[in-house]
Amino acid sequence: MSIIASQGGMEPECFATNTGLMLSFAGEDGKVHSVVRRIKHRQMNLEKVSRLATMARALATDAMSFDEASSEMDAIERMSERTLAAKVGAGALGAAFFTLLFGGRPLDTGAAVAIGAILELALAAFQRWRLPDFLASLAGGALATLASLAVHYCGLAINTDVTVIGVIMLMVPGVAITNAIRDIIAGDLLAGLARGTDAFLTAAAISSGAGGVMALWRFLLPGVAR
Repeated sequence: MSIIASQGGMEPECFATNTGLMLSFAGEDGKVHSVVRRIKHRQMNLEKVSRLATMARALATDAMSFDEASSEMDAIERMSERTLAAKVGAGALGAAFFTLLFGGRPLDTGAAVAIGAILELALAAFQRWRLPDFLASLAGGALATLASLAVHYCGLAINTDVTVIGVIMLMVPGVAITNAIRDIIAGDLLAGLARGTDAFLTAAAISSGAGGVMALWRFLLPGVAR
C-alpha cells in the first residue's frame, strides 16, 4: 500500500495487522482520506505474496506502469486456490517426511501418509463450514491423534507418538511465528503481538486437541497406546 500510494504522489500512512488494514493519505485536493478494511477470514498463499512483492518492486523502480500494476493485481486476485487433490497430496507427503524427520520407521511413515491425507480433507471441510480457526485447530489435533491411536489399536505396530507429531506438524503455525518475531524486531509491535497471539492460540488448540484425546484414550484403554 505504501509503495503504490507513494508512486501516485501521495503521502501514505499505513497500518496492517492480521485482523485489519488501515490506510490514510493526502489526495490531490489536499484532503486526508482514510480506508479501513476488516479481515474476517484468513489463509496463506505465498505465491500471491511473492507476485505482489514483485509487482510492488517493479512499480517502485518504474519498470511497470499503474495500468500494468492494476492488471497484475486483478490477475493475482483471480488466482485460483490449489485443488483439493493437490492439498491432500501435499499433506500426505508432508506428514510422511515430518515423521521420518522425527525418527519414524517406514511403518510409521506409511500411517502418517494416510492420516495426513485425512487431516487435509478434514481441514478443507472445516474451512467450507466457516469453523473458527481455534476450533478447527483443536479438532484437527484431536483427529490426527485419534486416527493414529485407532491405527495402532487395529493391530498395526506403529509408534503413535512419532506419528502424531509428524501429522500435526502440518498445522503448526511456523510462518506466523516467524512473521511475529520479524514484526517485533522491525518495530511493528502491535502487529507482531497480534500475530504472536494468533500463533500461540493455534498452537495451544492443536496441543489441547491432541493431548486431550491421548489422555482420554489412555484412561479408557490403559496400556494400549504407546
